[in-house]
Amino acid sequence: MNSLVALVLLGQIIGSTLSSQVRGDLECDDKEAKEWADMAVRYINEHKLHGYKQALNVIKNILVVPWDGDLVAVYLKLNLLETECHVLDPHPVENCTIRPQNNHAVKMDCNAKIMFDVVTFKQDVFVKCHSTPDSVENIRRNCPKCPILLPRNDSHVVDSVEYVLNKHNEKLSGHIYEVLEISRGQHKYEPEAFYVEFAIVEVNCTAQEAHDDHHHCHPNTAGEDHIGFCRATVFRSHASLEKPKDEKFESDCVILHVKEGHVHSHLIEHHTGKYSTSPGSNSTDECVVQCPVAFVNKELPTDISDHHTTPVKGCPGKVFHFQL
Repeated sequence: MNSLVALVLLGQIIGSTLSSQVRGDLECDDKEAKEWADMAVRYINEHKLHGYKQALNVIKNILVVPWDGDLVAVYLKLNLLETECHVLDPHPVENCTIRPQNNHAVKMDCNAKIMFDVVTFKQDVFVKCHSTPDSVENIRRNCPKCPILLPRNDSHVVDSVEYVLNKHNEKLSGHIYEVLEISRGQHKYEPEAFYVEFAIVEVNCTAQEAHDDHHHCHPNTAGEDHIGFCRATVFRSHASLEKPKDEKFESDCVILHVKEGHVHSHLIEHHTGKYSTSPGSNSTDECVVQCPVAFVNKELPTDISDHHTTPVKGCPGKVFHFQL
């Protein structure tokens, strides 16, 4: 209830600020442009289904168009950068670390349309985005020994996740965890290793029950503290064709304190609703170049990309972090 009240108050504060200064001649570095962009980024982070939260990097274009009655349409073209916070992480994006360039950074380009009622402060946000990792050539040119991003369904990545999670579950006396989503895999050098990041969910099975083909495990999502996130490094040769057995590894798994009713609860329902005990089954596509970004289902207006081609004075704006 408190979070709902806070959200309503925040909307009213943003609304009163913007409604008193809705201008059609905004430049990308104007304070009001930043407020519109922050509104779009907030929506993106609350509705993005996979991967990581995003931080605003560049406002590339903005156009405010009068609409019917008290409505205005705000069209934005944004450049965002991936943070190290998973979308299920309850921390606000302001507290998340931007993934550094030497850790194979990823950018996201978004077109956004915000329909805003200047009287009621009601807003309706629509976004269309795609993500693009920094090129391997750029990484190797600037940092030859930096880890390189791999497809999330790469066999070394999936095997490393399985291995680490099995080791984690061996320490548990009660219910175990299964893979919810593999969100990142990288090939490291000197020493050679595979670095992985993945979300996990507690299931209503013990380790013994999980190996029983007649026992069906299901996510235990009632209440809180049943979602976790792991970062791990498994030291092994890239040439190795066998699954890891007794490899050295380092891992850190934390529980994400996502309370019932949290703004990201619908994302957890999305993941567990499509839950499968096959590691890497969720969002482990081979896309490592330019990838469409999945959001909670919402029909997009046909004009969402129509207002970003006309150059606007004072755009693009400043770079908040680094150019990618």
